[in-house]
Amino acid sequence: MEKLESYDMELDTTTQTARLLIDIWAEPSKQNPHADVLVAPEFLTKFRSLLTSAEISTLKVLEGDIQSQINAERRAMIHNAIRRRKRALKTWSDFDANVYHSYEEMTEFMRLLSEQKPDMVEMIKVATSSEGRSIYGVKIHPPGPSTPEKPSIIVDAGVHAREWIAPAVALFMIKKIVHEYGINPQVTANLQKFDWYIMPQVNPDGYEYSRTNDRLWRKTRSKNVTVNRWCVGADANRNWGYRWGTVTQKNLERKKVFLGEAGANRTPCSNIYMGSHPYSEPEIRGLKEYFTWQITNPMVYISLHSYGQLLLSPWGYTNERTENYQDQQNAAKEAAQAIKNTTGVSYSYGTISEMMYPASGTSIDFMQHRGVPYIYGVELRPTDNPNSFAFNLPPMFIKATGDEMMAALNAIGTHAVKMKRL
Repeated sequence: MEKLESYDMELDTTTQTARLLIDIWAEPSKQNPHADVLVAPEFLTKFRSLLTSAEISTLKVLEGDIQSQINAERRAMIHNAIRRRKRALKTWSDFDANVYHSYEEMTEFMRLLSEQKPDMVEMIKVATSSEGRSIYGVKIHPPGPSTPEKPSIIVDAGVHAREWIAPAVALFMIKKIVHEYGINPQVTANLQKFDWYIMPQVNPDGYEYSRTNDRLWRKTRSKNVTVNRWCVGADANRNWGYRWGTVTQKNLERKKVFLGEAGANRTPCSNIYMGSHPYSEPEIRGLKEYFTWQITNPMVYISLHSYGQLLLSPWGYTNERTENYQDQQNAAKEAAQAIKNTTGVSYSYGTISEMMYPASGTSIDFMQHRGVPYIYGVELRPTDNPNSFAFNLPPMFIKATGDEMMAALNAIGTHAVKMKRL
């Protein structure tokens, strides 16, 4: 995979832009022995020769024209946007949580919600993006004042721009929690024990760029002024300071320790470029500051991504297990069962390095280092298998995926209450 990534961009000296030639969507893992790779038409012959030289003989073309899927999705998005503009949003309850929204629409929903339900919802600003967008979230609590020491559940989404289902699910959860408090016993019990902090879109620049220019854009939109001006942005989930750019792999049989870089990349054109230094991205710097100084008793942290249907716990930078590994796995098991009971869909669970591949500089490892007990990077629908929708999951699946995540977080919250005697 690393050799393939060295071919990932073609630089156009005329336009001074970089064109993606190859994009590794999913690497081989213990769950799936294959890799999902997007290849530009002009690079296909070279790609086949690289596979041959690596003695890889199995190649299956799953979709010959990804652009046609993107075009269909964009037509539907434009149609829905025109329909919504004709009917201005007047109340938070009118917000349609079953479509993909612009960042402006997301912030308008949060603003209305905080104004119309001020006894339960506070709109919070957590950071400012590279392009100057304010990054907002909401704090949700039962009606009345909330004490600073109350345990909290933190959810962020949209870290990777093209993973549209993640912010959509976060918005769905916000609306569901407020609407069903006092009606749904599980939602009510959870909110009485925990304050919720939900940041539905923490990479608004990249997200808007994926909506208007490049549907498969992954990174932020910061300018690389010192290294390579043509290649824009960094992987926001490789930019956290804890173990930034460092992976530790222990070979238990040979009793050796490997220290090096993996799961991140120092090349600005790479889709997993970790940034010029830790917290180089203002979005991540702002999140770190807010999480550190404004949330005093974090109990659960969830970062929503797609795709693969996985609950991934720390560590990412090493294959060693955390001190509370078994407790985290027990909570994940209960969450996976709750999802199964809700929609019948199966989610697998384990550490990042167990289930996927090493990844350094992640928010998951930062939160573990900080001491948050229950931490999961969630890969939402669809599954990582041939003929799945990958990043282009139709909006008809938002509700079911949102219901799954509510069931999972209610289960993790119940587990935390029991184990931590809250």
